[in-house]
Amino acid sequence: MFDFVRSYLDELLTGLFLLLVAALTVAYPPHFATHGGLLLARVVLWSAAILVCVLLAASRFSSHAGTALRFVFEFGPIVVAVVGYVSLRLLDASAITARLGIPSFDHEMMAADVAIFGKTPYLWFMRWGLDSGLFARVMSGFYALYPFTPLLAVGWFLWQGDRKQFRLMRRALIISLYSGYVCYLLIPVSGPLTLAGTTSNFLESTRVYSFLESNFRYLYDCFPSLHTANPWLIVWLSRGKVPGWLMASAVSAGCGITLSTIALQVHYGIDDLAGLAWVFLVASVAKATLPNEGLA
Repeated sequence: MFDFVRSYLDELLTGLFLLLVAALTVAYPPHFATHGGLLLARVVLWSAAILVCVLLAASRFSSHAGTALRFVFEFGPIVVAVVGYVSLRLLDASAITARLGIPSFDHEMMAADVAIFGKTPYLWFMRWGLDSGLFARVMSGFYALYPFTPLLAVGWFLWQGDRKQFRLMRRALIISLYSGYVCYLLIPVSGPLTLAGTTSNFLESTRVYSFLESNFRYLYDCFPSLHTANPWLIVWLSRGKVPGWLMASAVSAGCGITLSTIALQVHYGIDDLAGLAWVFLVASVAKATLPNEGLA
């Protein structure tokens, strides 16, 4: 039984998560800030359902469709884990935190930043005049790159046919994401902008981000910083497994995304430090839970 759980933990976590979301959606129908948010959710849901149905039907007549279906089952769990973030907002997960009586930890995080760095790090960027203009646009691009990094990393090893590394990378990222979501419920932190009283940054002023934030962003999504953790988790687990140019790209992306979390006033410095520590914890758990043949 234990060996079965180790072999299929990704699929079990995905199935349990989807069952939980389905049950909560029936019990507590999600609310959208705009009609566009509701329309987007319906389009994504119906498109995914139609795609799976087409693949299931076609797999009976075409070996290529069968291959495509296997790809969906292999790649699907990481997609569900990444997109699963929006369920926190749609299902009003902050109500769980409220029922548990857990207050916001923003003041504690700000105090930790002052104790470690002298001031919360984003104030250095403001002092240097890096909170607007071209630098802010570049940082916004890095910040927006984050959701794609787990998909690109897992997709690379799947495309290369390196199943051992694929299984390790997928396992680590799935554990990181779902465990991170639980931390958001138990350690609610909404970020420096909540306490700073500053005007909106460049990222928040963009039309796409404001739409996504109003409909899908969860308020307490800062500790630990998964924006920092997951890109560096990918780098850590990819050591010696990818070409030099790709590793250099991954390191550059990790640096840019981590820097963006501070420059855009989204995270405290302590959030990013916790994210870096998260890398080694998750990597150890992922390796320990994989069957021996699944380790790289």
